[in-house]
Formats: sequence, C-alpha cells, structure tokens
Amino acid sequence: MESIKILLVDDHKVIRDGIKFYLEDNTGAYKIVGEASNGKKALDFLKENEVDLILLDINMDEMDGIDCAKEVKSKYPDIKIIALTMLNENHHIKKMVNAGASGYVLKNCDEEEIKKAIKTVMEDGTYYSPQVTETIMSSLGKKKTKSSSPYINEFPLTDREKEVLELIVKEYSNQEIADKLFISLRTVDAHKRNLLEKTGAKNTAGLVMFAINNQLFDDI
Repeated sequence: MESIKILLVDDHKVIRDGIKFYLEDNTGAYKIVGEASNGKKALDFLKENEVDLILLDINMDEMDGIDCAKEVKSKYPDIKIIALTMLNENHHIKKMVNAGASGYVLKNCDEEEIKKAIKTVMEDGTYYSPQVTETIMSSLGKKKTKSSSPYINEFPLTDREKEVLELIVKEYSNQEIADKLFISLRTVDAHKRNLLEKTGAKNTAGLVMFAINNQLFDDI
C-alpha cells in the first residue's frame, strides 16, 4: 500500500517534530513530504509537490490556516485537510469546516488519535476530537429547533438521504454505508452529491455540521 503523503503546516517546529515522531514509524503508512510555517509557504510547496493530506494549524503569521484551507480546496480539491490546533471555540471549528477541513484535532491528542483521524479522513469520512464534538454539542442550545428551519422545509431530505447522512455523522466510510444499507458505492456517492446540493455544504464535514446544527438526529 502506498504511503500517505503528508504536509505539516504549523509555525512551531516543536509541534511539527512531535507529529513526525508519531507518524514516521516502520510501517511505511505515512510519509512526511514537507513542512511549512504558514499558509503561504504551504501553498508555495504545493505548486511543485504532490500531497494527499495536510495537517494544518489555524493561528499563523502571513496566512492563517482558514485562508490556506480555502485556497487549497479551491486549487487542489482532492487534498484532504485536518485542522491541528489548540483552538476549540465553535466559530473556529465552523470556519475551518466551511473552508474545507474534513477533520478537527486538538494538539493535546495522542498518537492513536492522530492516526485514527488520518485514517478516517483518507477514507472520505470526518473526524473531530472528543472535546471538539463536546463544543459543537454545547452550542446546540443556542440553535433553532429543526422544525423551525425553513431551509429543511424548502429542500426536504428523503428517508434514504437521512439514513446516509446519519451514517456520515457516525463516521461510516462510503463502503461501510454501502454495506449497511445494501446499496452500491455509486448509489452512496449519488446520495452524498444530493445531500451536498440540498444542504449547501462543501464537503462531508459540512454535512456533519449541518446535521448537528439542525438537530436532525436524536443521538447527536
């Protein structure tokens, strides 16, 4: 299996070194292909190098992680992005998700969590640190209930689309969704495209935020 090519973007070398220590093992599953201390340097690196995944800090000089993520997803839509940050406020989470991040991990994570996040995101899933999920959940009390959402009423989801969305929220991969619902991968892709169009989300992480913010499921 080919190594996942990773770009580390953080303005603190000690953080980059720590992540490299976690990922540069003898399995060959990960390959750190580059490092950058801000978003601008990351974009310069991408002009001449192939990358599968970016681990991206938010607060950086010259260009922060949010602006960098927007540029990356605009120019290189296939590159996956995981925010790796100390910031756990709801508005930062939303901004990174809206910018195109598929994962949001706090810097106090351990080796097991960072590897789980990478695996989930590379399989087209979404991953949030437990503390991040708690922050999102705590904001629900400030949201309108789902019955008062004109957007959902205007663009109703089918029962099957709701089933697919619920499994996306539960971090199922496309293949796992197909197996669970006894449908093909192509059908799963079609449902996800419809969900993106109806919700206005840009990616699967955006779908998760949509479901949470609109309280579509009782168990989230």
